[in-house]
Amino acid sequence: MASEASFENETATNEQSHWLRQKESQRKSAASDRKRSEINKRMKVIFEDEGLDYGADTKDDDELLDRFKVATRLRAKNIEEVRRNIKRAENVQLCFLVDVTGSMQSHIDGVRKSIDEMLNELTDNGRHVTFKGEGARVAQSMELAFVAYRDHGDTKQFEVLPFTDAAAFKAFTRDLEARGGGSDAYGCEDVFGGLDAALNLDWSESCGTKVMFHICDQPCHGSEFHAGRPDSHPNGDPKGRTCKGLFAKLRETGIQYHFGKITSDTDIMIRKFSEAYGEPITEFDVKNVQKLGSSVVAAVSKSVIARVASASRRAGGVERKERSYTFEEKEPDWSSLPAMNGKLVSYDFPRSIQDIEDDEPLVRRQPKSATIKLAKHPFAKGAERAAYYGKDISTYTAKSGSTHSSNENIVVKEIALMGKGMESARRYEINNQMQTVASFLALKFMEDLKRRAGIDKTIQFLKIRTLSLDQGSSKRYLSCEKRYSAGTKFVRFSNNAGYLISEKHAAELGISAEFLHLVFAFSHWTYKASNRFLMVVDLEGVVGRIEGDDTTGVHLTDPAIHSKDRTRFGIMNHGVDGMKKFFETHSCNEFCKALGLESFVC
Repeated sequence: MASEASFENETATNEQSHWLRQKESQRKSAASDRKRSEINKRMKVIFEDEGLDYGADTKDDDELLDRFKVATRLRAKNIEEVRRNIKRAENVQLCFLVDVTGSMQSHIDGVRKSIDEMLNELTDNGRHVTFKGEGARVAQSMELAFVAYRDHGDTKQFEVLPFTDAAAFKAFTRDLEARGGGSDAYGCEDVFGGLDAALNLDWSESCGTKVMFHICDQPCHGSEFHAGRPDSHPNGDPKGRTCKGLFAKLRETGIQYHFGKITSDTDIMIRKFSEAYGEPITEFDVKNVQKLGSSVVAAVSKSVIARVASASRRAGGVERKERSYTFEEKEPDWSSLPAMNGKLVSYDFPRSIQDIEDDEPLVRRQPKSATIKLAKHPFAKGAERAAYYGKDISTYTAKSGSTHSSNENIVVKEIALMGKGMESARRYEINNQMQTVASFLALKFMEDLKRRAGIDKTIQFLKIRTLSLDQGSSKRYLSCEKRYSAGTKFVRFSNNAGYLISEKHAAELGISAEFLHLVFAFSHWTYKASNRFLMVVDLEGVVGRIEGDDTTGVHLTDPAIHSKDRTRFGIMNHGVDGMKKFFETHSCNEFCKALGLESFVC
């Protein structure tokens, strides 16, 4: 594990690009026109994020240097705010919203019996932050609440435990008895009343992650929420509460809602809830009570990671609004969608790792004409971007002279935040360049692993392209990459704030420790190979077969890169502080040792 001494010389004054150091020491025109253009481009994004007017691009090196210094200070301020927001996101409030009618005793008991295990897995629980071989803690602190609901007409229709500690939580749940169910035997329960009671808990602003885990086996009242079940209130909640109103308050409060599914009787209800929530609700199968603990851990982990990602991306001087989306998880009927014309742009790999440090611009390839079909609605959304199903139906001419169609399944991603500069090509180009750099480093990592240790393992990033679609007099910019094969499990291995997936959680997803170690060693290697200049983190993707080969490898997408030059690699770059966070939770493994990394920093 890294010690603080490993970074004692990595001060903020050293967090600058090779170009800046050269300018300050030599005071000569070192930047080419292409390099000036790229520096102007990323400076403009930083100024926009702070609500400042960058003005026209400059070719004057002295003026560019002055702007560079301003941008560096802005990013340093931004990173400090990000650090505070991330710490806040690691303070968690978790409310269990549970149907406690007659059939639910085993799930009440299951929550109580597994709460210690959940807390041990999610927090330090008094131990050191590093879990040797097990990944890092998810939460710094956790408060627990329990809202038990029954149905209209039941005695003790609600039993509520405000946010408290584990001891009080276990005492409360120990005395809970599953009974009642109103007049609708095996029918509907007062779900809306339970939601209302949970929303009225003391949700604290000091906790950046607020989670509601709802467990029930029967739907709410209202015939629109079920398929003809017994319902004493078919017109809906007798107190006039609505699904739309409750979930609007839930979103306003910043609560992330997850659902523990027991029966298919709740399917229609959750579909309606998702519409009101504004995005697909994550469901966890908890019919088997033994799965309850791991499901809650996965839900809380997902929520904290999402809040950390949001904190990483959204700090800055300008408050950005999100686009309003309707989500469609199913792949569309492609025959019903129009073909759109546009251009695809990609970049060549850098010539060397030294070129990356020297801020040598990537060579942009000649744009290729493309014909694309795009789903009307996204199927998912992260902290920054919404993802659409797409199909590349561009035609090309083979060497034989015959014409073919690509007919490739793709994923197309759109920045979900609105505001000045958010729809510009430069935003997408920065992400494109960043993934290209990460892809090059993955290639060099594999070569080094094979050359030094004779280990032949595959870790690679999806090829990313910037897509510009013609829309009359304007263009719509998006990112485009190949779609993962159906049935593969998408895994977040790490984030940019020190989180590493635990071996236990990975095993539950069918991912072996070997692949985790490979991914974590890659991040460590990028730090050493770049002479401590950068580190590739925030690694997510799938483990699966390599196309055209029988081997299995790791396929990644959407990385972040920490760098001493804080103006580069977008808002997810947390500089030296971000690299330190990785080493606080990373334990060197067999791949680190094979590459001699453990003697460098571990």
